[in-house]
Amino acid sequence: MSPFNTALAMIISIGPPAVFLVLIYTLDLYASRTFKLVLGCSIWGASGAFGLALLVNTYLSPHLARAIGVDPHLFLTMAFAPIVEEIAKSLILISLSRSLKFTYFVDGAIYGFATGIGFSIIENFLYISQNPAIGVALALTRAFSTCLMHGTAAGLVGVALGWFRLHRRSGRWTGLISGWAIAITLHVIFNAVVSAAPLGETAIAVLAVGIGLTGVGAIVLFIFLGLREQRTWMSEMLDHRVGVTAAEARAVQSYGDQLDELLKPIAEQFPRKATQVRKLILLQAQLGIKRKVLQKIDDPKMHAGLERDIARLQQEMEQLRKDVGLCVMTYVRSVFPADALDIWSRMELLAACSGPPDMQQWAEMLTAETIGPSVRSIFTAVQQRNPDEPEAAGQ
Repeated sequence: MSPFNTALAMIISIGPPAVFLVLIYTLDLYASRTFKLVLGCSIWGASGAFGLALLVNTYLSPHLARAIGVDPHLFLTMAFAPIVEEIAKSLILISLSRSLKFTYFVDGAIYGFATGIGFSIIENFLYISQNPAIGVALALTRAFSTCLMHGTAAGLVGVALGWFRLHRRSGRWTGLISGWAIAITLHVIFNAVVSAAPLGETAIAVLAVGIGLTGVGAIVLFIFLGLREQRTWMSEMLDHRVGVTAAEARAVQSYGDQLDELLKPIAEQFPRKATQVRKLILLQAQLGIKRKVLQKIDDPKMHAGLERDIARLQQEMEQLRKDVGLCVMTYVRSVFPADALDIWSRMELLAACSGPPDMQQWAEMLTAETIGPSVRSIFTAVQQRNPDEPEAAGQ
């Protein structure tokens, strides 16, 4: 194979898997994971997990196959390698599941997928070096099949670890073991498909790619299910006791959905303020998730660490509120109303932010005798403080 084709094969081996990893990472709506940890998982998959699996597969599998009297290649691909590789990939996930950066199975899915992608990229390099004549075609096929299978299998183990970590009821061990069993079974089925010579090369390629893409779909589904549950956590855990008004809690519920549209007036006039508001709402989302995790775990060290994290988040939130200012914070709270009456709060804010305000004139205008009694009663209702939405400290 020419140097150009070799380089192209290597690029293909890295490119598509990396794109899928980035797409999965962008689903991290509440930024509970860090890029460094995701990158670290990929590096572990490409170095530690791959090296360990290669060593064990190469030196232990043939001896076991001969000892039990089975074909060494069949034993390796259909039994030994899937077990060894899924365990090797999951070692970093087991370690991370004990850290504060691992909150729920959304984290497990992303960390696991990153580990599997790292593993598969190095495996691609090995296969290309062994089959240089078909390097480009091999890299292209594996990028959309084997790579995604490895990412999916490790992601499923991560999901199981995340579920196990926060569930105390009976059956959680069954769930954890089932996660490994499903990952290994997926690996075995994939190996069986790509080894089924009677199907023909085209059929094998189509089936392999289908398994890979279906696996990615499953990981995406798990992430969305986890995000939906985390939204429920936020509605339970965010209230005035942690310095979050009811309107701000509703803003958190809209994060990543309608928030950009609702903050557009602020973004157009005060771009920096809009960025700060987004950061404030993200911190509030993380606060809700961490408070729920705090309720679910038993480990004293993790409890202490989470309590420190929660205190830090509250301090950052308070400082951001001061930086954003009363005017913009009033708007943020008014665009997520509990009922339609809060539209008048929006009008007051627009008057205050559009220039030197004369709020007394506004009040007189809206309560003048020429205004109908229904409008006066609406404005009066808006002027009354809602006891369910206390102002945060400093505002």
